[in-house]
Amino acid sequence: MTQLVITLKDESYLPNIRRIVKSLVGVEKVSTPRKKRLTPYEQAQLDVKEGRINTYASSEELFKKMGI
Repeated sequence: MTQLVITLKDESYLPNIRRIVKSLVGVEKVSTPRKKRLTPYEQAQLDVKEGRINTYASSEELFKKMGI
């Protein structure tokens, strides 16, 4: 069995590409890999890496920021 890998920049083209490829003679299966779900730990690491964290000097500062 021969495989063909197509990489798309824009996912909006995917349904049309799938329909076209399915209509070709000899195509047995068309599938798209699922995106890997991140564990909570991996998501936290990504948040740190991308700067989506807040740092406070004390709990009082955090409570003040929250309006408590």
